[in-house]
Amino acid sequence: MGIPEMIGLKRLLLSCAVLMSLATTPGMAQDSLLIVADEWPPFSGQNLPDKGLSLDITRTALTRAGYDVEVAVLPWARIMSGAQTGEYDVITSLFRDPEIQKVMTYSEPFFETTVRFVQRKGGPITFEGLNSLQAYRIAVAAGYVYEEAFDTADFLDKIEVTTPIQGLRMVAAGRVDLTLDSMEVVRHSIRLQDPDILDQIEFLDPALARQEIHIAVSGFRDDHNRIVSDFNAALQEMREDGSLARLLKKHQID
Repeated sequence: MGIPEMIGLKRLLLSCAVLMSLATTPGMAQDSLLIVADEWPPFSGQNLPDKGLSLDITRTALTRAGYDVEVAVLPWARIMSGAQTGEYDVITSLFRDPEIQKVMTYSEPFFETTVRFVQRKGGPITFEGLNSLQAYRIAVAAGYVYEEAFDTADFLDKIEVTTPIQGLRMVAAGRVDLTLDSMEVVRHSIRLQDPDILDQIEFLDPALARQEIHIAVSGFRDDHNRIVSDFNAALQEMREDGSLARLLKKHQID
């Protein structure tokens, strides 16, 4: 091989090395990330502004970190199925879920919510631990994660409903004794779908749980730890520069 050919080969190898380095530099998107969440207003929903608080925060943070992103709102059963096969890169609007943790890596939380039981106004129920609720019918949204001890309590009479507002209406009508959800979800559902219910229900003390809300990145991706790290770093920047607070205000979350 002559000198010109050797120089040309070295240049080609150098160019390839540079391109490979750029493709693996933290914060540089190798491809588009598909972010999904289920219908859970105000945190996520097809008809919400920017598809809800969780998707808006997740999209903003990952875009800031240098990723191209796509978002979709899908049924929870489909999300759970896709999590097991690596179909989705990122799931958001998540409490910690042992099943999801087997196949996905969780981020730091970007919000914390309080989960409370709701009864008909003036009702007789007092919450003194899960055993105190054995005599009551409790409306739960199908597939939802509330709190691990409650979710696995097979001694409770749980009646599945499709949406949080359905459970709230059943409580107000006396068709079930209790329902439960995030305070933000209950307030949003009532405000937009049935304001009159507010005068017909009351929250029980103490709260069942305080739950942190996260994203989780598919463990099927070789770069899942890097994506989580990039998200966490961008989220911290958003806290410091006020952009996270602005998104909370935009979505009417205190």
